[in-house]
Amino acid sequence: MKKKSTLKKPICVLATLTLTASILIPATAMAEENNTPNSSFPLSNSSYLANTGWTGSGNDSVATSAEDAVASNQSIFYDNETSYGYNWAYSDDMKGIQSSPGISFGWNWTNGYQGAGNFPVEIFRDNDRRNQTSNHRTQMKNIDTAVSYSTEGTTGDYATGYTMFVHNTQWAGSDTTPSYLIKVVTDTSANGMASSNGASTDASDTTNRDQPNVGDSAMNSSTAASSNSAGTGSWGEWMDTVQLDGATWNIYRSNMNNMATNGMVVSSNIFGTNREGSVYTFVRTENTDMASLNLSDFVRDLLGRNELPTSGYYVSGVKFGTDVMSGSGKLTISNWNISAQ
Repeated sequence: MKKKSTLKKPICVLATLTLTASILIPATAMAEENNTPNSSFPLSNSSYLANTGWTGSGNDSVATSAEDAVASNQSIFYDNETSYGYNWAYSDDMKGIQSSPGISFGWNWTNGYQGAGNFPVEIFRDNDRRNQTSNHRTQMKNIDTAVSYSTEGTTGDYATGYTMFVHNTQWAGSDTTPSYLIKVVTDTSANGMASSNGASTDASDTTNRDQPNVGDSAMNSSTAASSNSAGTGSWGEWMDTVQLDGATWNIYRSNMNNMATNGMVVSSNIFGTNREGSVYTFVRTENTDMASLNLSDFVRDLLGRNELPTSGYYVSGVKFGTDVMSGSGKLTISNWNISAQ
């Protein structure tokens, strides 16, 4: 599957000062809606809300092209500074990722990191002796972010949350394949719907909570099998359950061959000493529609497991949005902000 993107890069340069990117649209902006494929609404500090389409698969209800599918079944909207987001409407029996609308900050298959604060953020293990002695650095920058959103009439399979794009260069361009993806899922159809206070409305649901037997294959474990129908497709091999930023998360490891990421061709032999090409997915065990996270905590967790290199790699961009596989819904964002310092 191939992601089609024609987003224009914002005009700016890599910032060298710490900035906080808050989604604050100028007061003169008017309410708008746009269902044009790969269209975008510019937000402050070079963030943008994008109507991203993918090439999915399924039955005859699938449009003849990803552009047609997005144009007819998906739109982005901006009402005011506390109400903007996207709609989608697909058949419940669609297969594959149909769309991935959301807010991008920094790199996302577009050139540069225009106005994205201290991005890219270099990855290194805190208190690393090399950094202390040579560069007098003792702590990786914190990528602090907060989001509040609501959903209406959501059906089918989806996963909402963050994606961090990790490159082995601080000058990644639109054609530079990420070395790693780190996904942080805050709300997924596998967990049931989120209530207005952020708690799961199905307290009895155990999807993505039961730890699979370590000896089982990913496809045979109940946890991994259930994730095959939730938003991102297969989340892959279950690794562990961890407490981070006040919540419980299941960690999965897959590779980019299992995802529709711009037609990337990545070696499938990633589970040796070199894991480049891996996709790490942290899935919150209970849905929430309000989260304040330090995304660097998730990077540090992977560093502590020796899953990521400790030098020469960078978080180039962060996206908040929804991977939609099937069904319909509307997501309205009332607050989103991010900073790196």
